[in-house]
Amino acid sequence: MRLGTWIGIGLLAIAGAGCGGGGGSKTPASYSDISASFAHPTGTVAATNADAVAKAYQTSLQSGLGSAAGRRLEQMSSAQTVSQACPNGGTISVDVGQANASAVSESFSYNNCCETVGCCLNGSGNLYYAGAGTATSSFCESFHITGTCSALPVAENFSYCSDGTTGTISYLVEVGGESFAVSGNYSSGNGTLTITGKNGTFTCTYTNDTGSCTGTGGTFAF
Repeated sequence: MRLGTWIGIGLLAIAGAGCGGGGGSKTPASYSDISASFAHPTGTVAATNADAVAKAYQTSLQSGLGSAAGRRLEQMSSAQTVSQACPNGGTISVDVGQANASAVSESFSYNNCCETVGCCLNGSGNLYYAGAGTATSSFCESFHITGTCSALPVAENFSYCSDGTTGTISYLVEVGGESFAVSGNYSSGNGTLTITGKNGTFTCTYTNDTGSCTGTGGTFAF
């Protein structure tokens, strides 16, 4: 899957950058609720899960559906419901419940929606814009999806937010039933991530699925 090309730390810096507690397992009630969930991740960052968190982050990046839903939302100026064909088969239904100069709320559902060839998803999500229509509008999305991408099964609950001021993205992912706030650059076992759990924030460096994390409480290898 591929959830757009935005990667960053921005919203972590303001202690609120995710959508839905526990990686999106609970439907959020407002932009404030979903952004606040990143301030309270439930997982403990440790050597036993640093690699799994990175892989969950990469999975969350690999769908075009988040950015696609955002583009559809931008085309809607008032409350309405539409169903549109996805680029490579299936449909996405979008229901805008509120749309005005200050905020937009939206729910959407996927019906075997294939934004890219070989990546077809089912499920639902929610999107909220704050400061809609302004140059610094921010938004959050949460996802509850299943499907197949590159012949691999997908079953994900995750969330992400974009900081309208910096344009950066952070994700709230779920590993072992616990949530972690994650941002950075990572692909196929290599990269650098900032991971926040209930035990603090760590900078983790990955080389071929191994590496180390440094942050609150010291340094550990994995």
